[in-house]
Amino acid sequence: MTESRSNLVVVTGGTGYVGVMVIDQLLKEGYSVRATARSAKVKTLQDTYLDAGANLEVVEMADLVSDAGKWPEILNGVDAIIHIAGPVYHPGTTSEEIYNAAIGGTQKLLNALEGSSVKRFVLTSSIAAFFKPDFSNIMDTAVYDHNTWSEIDDIDPKEHVPSYTYVAFFPPTLFGWFVENYPVPKNVAELNGNKFVYELIQKGVSFPTWPITTIAHNRDVAKAHVLSLTAPVLPKGEKKRLIVSLGTMTWVEAIEFLKEPETIAKFKERGQDIVARLPDVSAAGMQSQYSLDTTLTENVLGLNKADYIPWKEILLEVVPNLIDWEKAHPETL
Repeated sequence: MTESRSNLVVVTGGTGYVGVMVIDQLLKEGYSVRATARSAKVKTLQDTYLDAGANLEVVEMADLVSDAGKWPEILNGVDAIIHIAGPVYHPGTTSEEIYNAAIGGTQKLLNALEGSSVKRFVLTSSIAAFFKPDFSNIMDTAVYDHNTWSEIDDIDPKEHVPSYTYVAFFPPTLFGWFVENYPVPKNVAELNGNKFVYELIQKGVSFPTWPITTIAHNRDVAKAHVLSLTAPVLPKGEKKRLIVSLGTMTWVEAIEFLKEPETIAKFKERGQDIVARLPDVSAAGMQSQYSLDTTLTENVLGLNKADYIPWKEILLEVVPNLIDWEKAHPETL
């Protein structure tokens, strides 16, 4: 492990869709980063930021639970930690396994933070934490804010007074292309939220299946994480849940925008007929009705609605990249 450095931030899950973008912005803001990654992804992350030099250190960590004994060394001299890593669904993985790994891995990290040099702890969660376990309320016309929480009663709410300040982020569905030099996934399933945008133009798909309309660019979520490292500390007792969302975008709105003359012209300049690939809006299914109140995020981070990348710009970034990706990976389709 290298020597202690000022403004040193540990990022768990550094090779993930959000994690790699957080690292990108931390490096651009002058932070030094110590990222954890599985053995197969260590070199990938190093190669993504060849110019980072001593400002990026990648530490192999196979599992947050089994490798928890590495935390004291990893946290040596660290000022802040952004905890993004978490288990994801794969065929054959049960919800119980995912839940236990998420809770167990995070708890072992929190235990290791006590007595360390860490002053700030940032956790990446999801707006899924606001929904009922069966997701039956995603069609409600409710407004969710930092006081909202899922109806889960099996977590021990024991009193805990940490030696560090903490905040949790709750992003919605994330779109946005991948950082430069990072390997783009080779199959649809690993395109993250972009796979739902791909359903707008994918052969054999009558209409996008994803029902959630609240969205954000992954770059804006990363920006919020970095801002939180220098943001004012919230008073004791105040909910430390920050929602990052630009608002809503329905698939019908997306299709109508992609059919606008100016948009069509942009694709024609690339030799692409975007209208021919779009589904008929008559095939539209139900989409979520709730909305997100980001007032606390605006007050704490100064991240206002006007600061977010608009959904139309997101589409103009993601859709052309998806078309290029499709040409480069015909074997996956």
